[in-house]
Amino acid sequence: MIWLRNFFLFLLVLTAIQIAYYYPQMPEVLASHFDINGKPNGWASKQGFFTLYGVIVIMVGAIFLFLPRWSEKRSSFARKIPNKIFWLAPERIEQTLLFLRCHMLVMGIVHLVLAVLVMQLAINANLAVSPVLNDKIFWIISGYFGCLAVWLLYYFHHFRNPL
Repeated sequence: MIWLRNFFLFLLVLTAIQIAYYYPQMPEVLASHFDINGKPNGWASKQGFFTLYGVIVIMVGAIFLFLPRWSEKRSSFARKIPNKIFWLAPERIEQTLLFLRCHMLVMGIVHLVLAVLVMQLAINANLAVSPVLNDKIFWIISGYFGCLAVWLLYYFHHFRNPL
């Protein structure tokens, strides 16, 4: 779990470096939204674009680093686990909590990688004379949803009825 947390923190630092590096290079008005063909159809100020990115990264960081431990203390926590009587039994609760913390970090990593890659594509588009979003966005989003599907399948497989 330590290496997952460290990798998650590394990605948070990477986003800060990405923002610090590219902010001075960007024009004052950026293409911030693109249509299905990659053509810009929405614009934002440079400050607004990078502020929103920073807020998204901070929210993802807070959600995936602090929410799991906070939610463990909530009375509604047990309702969210399939076959909770088995998995939250005293002899298994620590193992279950560790599993949930680790897999929340994995999801946090997936979300941060998505944010970094998508924002890099938007930044690259804005560095061009005529901004056009790279078609790699479809592979990135497909990979993201593929990771979500695999994660959900693994989650429910792990918490299946063991009896």
